[in-house]
Amino acid sequence: MQTAVIIAIGLLAGLMGGLLGVGGGLVIVPLIVMALGLDMKIAIGTSLATIIPTAVMASWRHHQMGNVNWRLAGTMALGSVLGALAGASLTAHVSSVALKRGFAVFLILTAAKMLWK
Repeated sequence: MQTAVIIAIGLLAGLMGGLLGVGGGLVIVPLIVMALGLDMKIAIGTSLATIIPTAVMASWRHHQMGNVNWRLAGTMALGSVLGALAGASLTAHVSSVALKRGFAVFLILTAAKMLWK
């Protein structure tokens, strides 16, 4: 049963990643925490590891359709790599409860902004 749930989470994340450019943080993390009962820090690390093949496949397909601005992506990647290192390091100093609450607030604010813009 748990394997089926894990595969379903992966399918949903892949679909959302390819369709909307989201998946790891917005789909995998909350579902791992809620459906599998894992710690927030484990959910974050696991999600990041699964994003690699998802991002490669979705990026390749979007590239085939002409939907990638490689100059923008390359420039943004410089900041993203530094931010990812800093963020991953900060998890050692933040409790799982604080991460979960901060993540929830971020999702709510992002959703509200998208709905009312």
